Amino acid sequence: MSVLWPRLPEPVALEEYEKVRAGSELRSAGHHPEQVYAPVGERVESSEITRLADEVGTLASLHGFPAAVPDASKIAFDRSCASLLRGLMDVTWAEAGTRSIWSFVALVPLPQVTHWRFGVTNVERWVATDLTRHTWARLWWQAVVFESDPELLGLLTESDLNQLLERRSIGGDPRLVRSIGRALVQSDLAGIPRRTVIRDVTPRLRRHLAFVDVRALDDRTLIDWCSYLVGESVAGIRQLSQSTR
Repeated sequence: MSVLWPRLPEPVALEEYEKVRAGSELRSAGHHPEQVYAPVGERVESSEITRLADEVGTLASLHGFPAAVPDASKIAFDRSCASLLRGLMDVTWAEAGTRSIWSFVALVPLPQVTHWRFGVTNVERWVATDLTRHTWARLWWQAVVFESDPELLGLLTESDLNQLLERRSIGGDPRLVRSIGRALVQSDLAGIPRRTVIRDVTPRLRRHLAFVDVRALDDRTLIDWCSYLVGESVAGIRQLSQSTR
């Protein structure tokens, strides 16, 4: 049964973030004196908040936390943490779309790991103004989007995920995200960097979405269509490269 997690109002979250930036000691906690909850529903037990801090911290330790590590280790942590976080936070999609919940998670139970993952320079990683950029919200939603194909999540790069999930016309449809992602990893890119291809195919896809209702397409047709668009991008990039030589 889904439960309600504490919320940290944005003014409070910003104040706490400024303390972090100023160098205050980072301590994991299960409660903040100014946290609030949605008015109706069962509240999460404090033991579950502690469990979140413990299990995410343990997983981070397996990837080098608290030491400085290469970005590849942090990204590997992200991929492993997505499903863990989704399992530990049994909330509805409506609750998971509430920004103040994620501000609480970053600043109260998980400040040390948030700091290890992204440092303190980007407020979006701490205070959830954009769920696709927040340290923990983005992972929870990645687990939701790739729930039926978790292997695919591990095959996609940070650049891939940014292009797919930070554009709402694409990222708002999990089936479309999985289909274009699968097309990218399975298509022959003819030696063209995938980063170049995905930066071309996502605007191409968004233009097509003005005329195509993907909800009317079955799974096989959707994958075939996405593969066709990837092929168009590869051909266009190759042609442009040849014309500029």
